[in-house]
Amino acid sequence: MSNKVTLNSIWFALITLFIFSCSESTSKSNNFVSVDEYVETATGVTLNFSDLGNSKLLLTTPKLVKSTDENKSLLMECPLGMKLTFYDSLKNIESILISDYGKLFAKKQILKVKENVQFFNYKNDTLFADELVIDFAKDSIYSEKSVIFSNEEGRIKGKKLKANSNFTYFEMTDISESHVNYDL
Repeated sequence: MSNKVTLNSIWFALITLFIFSCSESTSKSNNFVSVDEYVETATGVTLNFSDLGNSKLLLTTPKLVKSTDENKSLLMECPLGMKLTFYDSLKNIESILISDYGKLFAKKQILKVKENVQFFNYKNDTLFADELVIDFAKDSIYSEKSVIFSNEEGRIKGKKLKANSNFTYFEMTDISESHVNYDL
């Protein structure tokens, strides 16, 4: 239960800080920010999100586009790629997510990433995917597309992935390929 509370706190901090920090972080690095009635664009963005003074997430992206949907819900898009670093309570890197495209749906607490997605944790468990959906509220990762999970014990390729954010639990169906490392 405390994991869910912590993730919800991180999520709230992420959204709140993003809303107020986009133009501030860009002004420090002399980056371009443009604003029209519905869209705000920033380049060279690095955002550090914390919970009670502890770093939890670090987002870096060459371009960030902030807008709202028809329901006035906040959308944040990284059309040129993104790197999201997750930290544990001791400020150690817990996991890293890299993709060529990302879109955050603030109200739903969902991040959709696609194209050359790599998600790896501190144990070097790695997930390669065409597309992932990360549900921060449920601490879950989903995919209906091709994924490859790899660690020191082997590799498995399939579709229809469901996992938690640090890969201590995952299910994959439609297995098309697997390899076990017997030399352990």
